[in-house]
Amino acid sequence: MEVSKKLHISKMTYMGLFISLIGFWLLAGAFYSTAAILGADLESPWSALIYTTAQAVSFAVLLKIAVAEGGGFASIYFGGLTPRKIGTATALLAAAIVLYYPLDLLFSQAGLPPDNFGYRSGGLGLVPVALWAVGAAFFEEAFYRGYAITRLISLTNSPLLSYAVSIFFFSAIHLIFGVRLFLYILTVWAPLVTVTFVMTRSTWATFYFHLANNLLVNFVT
Repeated sequence: MEVSKKLHISKMTYMGLFISLIGFWLLAGAFYSTAAILGADLESPWSALIYTTAQAVSFAVLLKIAVAEGGGFASIYFGGLTPRKIGTATALLAAAIVLYYPLDLLFSQAGLPPDNFGYRSGGLGLVPVALWAVGAAFFEEAFYRGYAITRLISLTNSPLLSYAVSIFFFSAIHLIFGVRLFLYILTVWAPLVTVTFVMTRSTWATFYFHLANNLLVNFVT
């Protein structure tokens, strides 16, 4: 990708890759553990914002690294969003949704336990869930597509390896919701959002893909 050719790769880039692939998730875990020790109600929908906060802190550090690389925000979020790109993202998201049901049935037949994901709430509780949905889409696309893939391509000169690493780590952070969801994301969702990234050359298109998915999961289905 054009962005990866313009970057000044340094030791800071390795730190950036750690943050984007797994570091932000480890920070979220530390935040949740601290909140539990302090007696916070982790069953409350407002607890979702702990994850969003960890992502925001991590993104702020990642942005400083991107600036040091000579790219800044535009090296993470790029490509714009046109009707054609929206159409591509919508079609691929629709494919991901359609494929979910037969795969979930297959996993059920294999005896895998059901997943536990998405937030259910009403009233003011919808506010943190909405913020979480937007934040997860924005930050995770920045981490896994906008930053990780472009920097990995610069380091390895192998787009396919870069896509595979991004897909694996993105899938792995969803293991906490269950094996079924992990396998679905690993084999369908993450590859399709990556195809969206490659076809549109736009992080904004994958943000749209991810946000639409989150809103459907938490407010429609």
